[in-house]
Amino acid sequence: MMDLFKVPFSAGGNRPKLRVPEGACDTHLHIYHPDRFPYVTGDSSSQPSATAEDYRLLQKRLGLTRNVIVTPSIYGTDNRCTLDALREFGDSARGVVVIEETIPDEELEQLHRAGVRGVRINMECGGMDDPEKISLLASKIAPFGWHMCFWMNADRILEWKDVFDRLPCQLVFDHRGHLPAKKGTGHGAFSVITHLMEKGKAWVKLSALYHDSCVEGYRDTMEVGRAYVRAVPERVLWGTDWPHPSELHAPTGMPNDADMLDGLLFQAETEENVKRILVDNPQKLYGF
Repeated sequence: MMDLFKVPFSAGGNRPKLRVPEGACDTHLHIYHPDRFPYVTGDSSSQPSATAEDYRLLQKRLGLTRNVIVTPSIYGTDNRCTLDALREFGDSARGVVVIEETIPDEELEQLHRAGVRGVRINMECGGMDDPEKISLLASKIAPFGWHMCFWMNADRILEWKDVFDRLPCQLVFDHRGHLPAKKGTGHGAFSVITHLMEKGKAWVKLSALYHDSCVEGYRDTMEVGRAYVRAVPERVLWGTDWPHPSELHAPTGMPNDADMLDGLLFQAETEENVKRILVDNPQKLYGF
């Protein structure tokens, strides 16, 4: 077995030092193609194009072969860009879309055939936050085996504890559940998420290390990721959050995806867990 701790987590380099297993999956990325699919009216983010062709270059660099495309908030409930990218990638990709609870079953069937396997609830950017609507949507997607992917802050996760218990589908928490850096696993949301993971109802993404980090090198958010892996390794996923829309105007510039993939070494601790997180777990959740 390789010695994971002899592989440094560095600030530079173009390729990951981690030995990437065959079938490795990036479970969180976005595709932007404003020339073909305009952003929602009134958007002022100036998000540049980031196409499927662009992402293939990153895939090759990182040694990944599978991916999950998540509809970004900039498109609202317009999933055409995501669906177009799913057609380009074929069976090596799955999708997570943004839809309303009023969606007809026939449209859900079409989305499933296109490779969609989940719905995103993006409360951080003004998405659906009505428990009744979310419960109705969960009941609609459950027969398809889809999951519900939450992007919400840790305090809201605590408030929604009882709601999560009632939802009839699998749950996924983006970006480690947004545990605040100064509290980390001491925040009550960590216990809520790990309890759901232990029950076999939830998963957590070790994506976007820069979210909620307060130190250079993301050591604080990596410590949180390591804690999730130690708690329930068979319920942990990994993703890039490419092309890092939240960091578009960050003073430190864009993060290095290879460095963040290397950061999985610290969080996973063993080669077995690396394979679980990059291959086995996403294969089970997304049906590759």
